[in-house]
Order: sequence, then C-alpha cells, then structure tokens
Amino acid sequence: MKLLFFMLPYHGHINPTLSVAEELVRRGEQIVYYTTEEFAGKLEGIGAELRLVGREFGFFMEELDKKPLAASLRNADFYVDNLNRHVALASELLEQVQQEQADGVVCDPMCLWGRAAAERLELPRALFFSGIAVTADSPVFDYFSRLFDGDIPEIITNMFLKREPLMLAPIPRKFQPDSAYLGEGFEFIGPTIVDREAADQDFPLEEIAGHPTIYISLGSIINNPQFYELCMEAFAGSRWKVVMVSQTRPQQVPDNFLVYPFVPQLKVLQHADLFISHGGMNSVMESLWYGVPLLMVPQSSDQPLVAARAEELDLGRKLELQTITPDLLLAKAEEILADSAIRESVRSMQSILHHGGGSQRGADVIQRYFSAQIRREQLLNSVTEQN
Repeated sequence: MKLLFFMLPYHGHINPTLSVAEELVRRGEQIVYYTTEEFAGKLEGIGAELRLVGREFGFFMEELDKKPLAASLRNADFYVDNLNRHVALASELLEQVQQEQADGVVCDPMCLWGRAAAERLELPRALFFSGIAVTADSPVFDYFSRLFDGDIPEIITNMFLKREPLMLAPIPRKFQPDSAYLGEGFEFIGPTIVDREAADQDFPLEEIAGHPTIYISLGSIINNPQFYELCMEAFAGSRWKVVMVSQTRPQQVPDNFLVYPFVPQLKVLQHADLFISHGGMNSVMESLWYGVPLLMVPQSSDQPLVAARAEELDLGRKLELQTITPDLLLAKAEEILADSAIRESVRSMQSILHHGGGSQRGADVIQRYFSAQIRREQLLNSVTEQN
C-alpha cells in the first residue's frame, strides 16, 4: 500500500513517527513523507520517499512577540493566523496529492494543510498525535482552552473536534490523564524511540561515563539564558558532572559543566542520574525509557500538563520557572535522587514503555486499518460495477 505522512515540521511532531514509517517501509509499504528541507536527511535515512514543502507549512515563530515565549504562545491570534494559512495552503497540494494515488494518509492533528487536502480528496485518514491525545470532549481539552488569553477560537476547537477511526499516541495509556473519556479508535503504542544520533558527534561521553551526572535541556525550540545561569549557580562545584544544552555559551562555565548547543540526548541519558527538562513529551518519554527521573520546569504549550502528569505518577517533580532559586533547584534535585518511591515508579514505567510495542505496534495497527479500508473500497467498486 502507499501511504502519505503529513506532520508539522518540528522535531517534537516528526520524531515519534520516524521509526513507525521506517518499519512500514521495511515491511514493503510505500511511504511518502511531506516535510521541509530541515528534516530531509532524517526522512531519507529511513527509506521514505520525500516531498519537500516550504517553510510556510510550519508556524512562523518569528511572528511571536519579543516577550517571554510562554506569554507569546497564549496569544490565540498567532495560532489562528498560522492555521488559517495552513488551510489555504492545502489548495496548493491538491493536485500533487491526487497524483500520488495513495491508499491513505497518516496525519498530525495539528497539520491542517495535510488534513484539509486529505479530506477534500476523500482519502482514508489516521491521526498521529505527538503526545497526549486531545479531543474536544475530554478534560484535557479544558486545560488547553485555558492556555489562551480569552475565548478559544473556533478553528482551534474544530482541530480537536474532528476524529478519525484510527488515532495513535506515542505514549502508554497509563500516562494519558483522561483515557476513560477518549472513546474508541485510540491506540496507545508507547514511545517509538530509536537512537539515530551519529556516533561521531563532537561530544565527550567519556567525561561523564562512571560519574554522577545531571542533564539539563529545554528542548529544540526554547533557549533561556537566565535559567541556565540559575543552574550553573546551583550545581557549580557540586559532586555532579552537569551536561547543559544552551544555544549561547555562557561567559563563565563552571569546571564541572559541559555546555554545548546540541548533544546526543539518548546517549547522554544512558549516563544520566537526573534530567532537568522543560517537560516536552519526547524528552519525558526518552528519559523514562532509560530509567532517568525528572525535574521538570515547564515553559509553554502542553509542558505544564505533561509535567503535572509525570509528577502525579511519581516519576519526578516539577518547579515553576518564576519561583526557582539556585538553592531550591539544588535541594529539589537532591530530594528526587534520594526518593525511593520515585526510583520505583520510574523503574515500573520504564518496563511499561519497553513492553508497549512502539514502532512495531504502530506499524501493525496502521497496516490493519488501511488494509481494511482498501478491501472496503474494492468491495464497493465491485458492487458498483455489478450494478
């Protein structure tokens, strides 16, 4: 079968789909992935066919105000402007998508240009969430509605209202806060983690091997120099080796710190004792995959929800960015690492993740669903021809 993948061009949205798409290719399916130039290398590496789209198919992050990111992302106009543009962009794809003669589409719920094109061409669709699944009739949706200043716009509500017969989430069902409200069609396949990081990346793993290590990263979008200064003050001269990701190198770096603009996260986590994270879903799942407890400092978007759920499940603790001091940061890190209940909860969740199915299960349910759609279409065509 031939399937098209439409995802928003961001690491947090694309990464969970990569090993699923790769597994489908390995099984002989034809996978065509629409994305931007930034992700071309990743997609070519898994054997998918690549269709490049322009940067306008993502969100124009530079349109955000110069105030803190969390406050800027509460501005509903930012989303409305970008989402309306995405719906309009679907028209540019219609002819190309129609010529693909695809059997179906696997689509990011937030990728309105892909969803709109697939709907207009009446292609069978499956949704692939990047983290916690959200529908308009679940309590989680109430949380997202409160993220915005003022009423939630209709285009955003509609984005969550539309469901499909198959909806995948790359997390375990236990991590979903309101799974009882979701209804049928959801498949919680667990994280789809594959280490694709180049072995020759310029990072000295030997300097942290065998040492107590704290890893600090706020993800691929957020850079917060003030927070990094707090971290350096908290852990400078401590017993820890500290790996910290910062797009800008501080003027003075403590001797026990390794500061890089990018590190091989999965390899670092294999040596880490604690992950101080923004609470992005990919980072949280990767941390738990390697059995590393979390100290989360959520910045924006769904991160407060993810952090709250992780804390509720005793997988770590969260702190509010506005209340952090160096002393509090150090004390909370020591508290987490001394907590036997957290260690046990992390071990239990790690086992759940490793037995969740991941990319194998994702490929299974996608194949099963679209094979049924193909058989249904063939049956309808046969009946039509007989009449």
